[in-house]
Parts: sequence; structure tokens; C-alpha cells
Amino acid sequence: MAVGTVVMNRLTSGAYPNTICGIVAQERQFAPGVMVKEVKAQAQPDLDLAATAILRGERHPGVKDAMFFHTQGLRFPYDNMHYVAIAGGNAFYEKRGRDGELQTPAPLPAYEVAMNYVSGQSMSATQSPFVLPETQPMQPAPSVATFTPVSNPTVNLPTTTTLVPAEVPIPTPAPTSMSISAPVTDANAVATPVPTSTIAVPQPRPNFDSGSFSGNSLRIRG
Repeated sequence: MAVGTVVMNRLTSGAYPNTICGIVAQERQFAPGVMVKEVKAQAQPDLDLAATAILRGERHPGVKDAMFFHTQGLRFPYDNMHYVAIAGGNAFYEKRGRDGELQTPAPLPAYEVAMNYVSGQSMSATQSPFVLPETQPMQPAPSVATFTPVSNPTVNLPTTTTLVPAEVPIPTPAPTSMSISAPVTDANAVATPVPTSTIAVPQPRPNFDSGSFSGNSLRIRG
């Protein structure tokens, strides 16, 4: 885990090759022939577990931002070697100035490395406490049925029977014999003329004088 942490710190710093194999195979950095060295069968399970944990985002808690290590027990005259951990027979250190500032680019956080280098199929939220929710595999979106509008939709209504009332007969009055009074005419009868009335038509009054009024008075007869 400690050596794997150093490799991943270098990978994300931008100052080293951008692949794990490129970092391990870089000259004068790791043991010669490390890329072609045969792995013993009994060590294979432990190496697989360590590599899987590193890719999930786990790190050695003591190594922190260290990008260098050497065999434990060696001594060097450099004053910028800030030791942080000893593990697996190696001493791990950071390069820092007198003011304590790192002299190498700071590596990315472990969860960002896992997000970039771990496939979604091999990682889940329960596998490592260092994996943030953003790094969880994206769930496939639910499929939505495609709706195609119909230009002229046909609606089939259930067939119902409508009862139409039969025609109701209207009662009509029975025929009755009616006698109509009218004057009876006889073909042999003789028409009797209606007597005419005499209408008195006033005549203009004649001129008369007072002397002849008594003896010559006119009478109007009707």
C-alpha cells in the first residue's frame, strides 16, 4: 500500500509520466527490471488485493503526499528530505524547503484518482470509504415508451341498443249522424213576391200666400 500510494501521488502530480506503467518503468526511480520481474504465486493474492484497493482510492495513511522512498537504514546528506513513514523495509519522505513548503506538485485527492482510473463495474460505494458519491457508477436511465400521435384516431364505443317507443294511436271520434236545419226547397213551389212598401218622398213646397192657404192646401199621400 505504501509503494502504491507513492505511485499514485506521482501519477496525479503532473511531474511524472501519465500512466502507472510509465511511472514504475521510469529510469533510476524504482528497482531495475521491476516491470519484467516474475511474481511469485504465493504473493499474487496479496498484490491483487493491494492493487484493487489503490485503484478504489485507498491510500497508506502515513505516506500522505510523499513521492519518494528508499531502503530503510540508508542515509543521505540532503536537508530537504522530510520523512513521513516507514513500511515494508522502506523509508518514505517528502521534499520540502526550509519554510516547510512542498517542492513537488501536490497530488490530487485519492477520490479523484479513483474517479478517473476506476471503471464503474469494479467499484461501488460500499467497497471503500474514500469514494465519494460522485464517483459511483451512473445508473442507466429508465426506458420511456415512445408515444406516436395518431392523426385520425378511431374511437370504438360499446354498442348499445336504443329503445324507440312505438307509435301511440290517436283516438278519433266515431262518426255521428247530424241533422242540419235548412229551408226545404220544393221544385214545384211558386215563389211569392214580398210586398213592397211605399216610401213617401217629400215634394218641394209650392209658393203660396196667406190668402189662398186655407182653400188650396195640398195633401201628400203616401
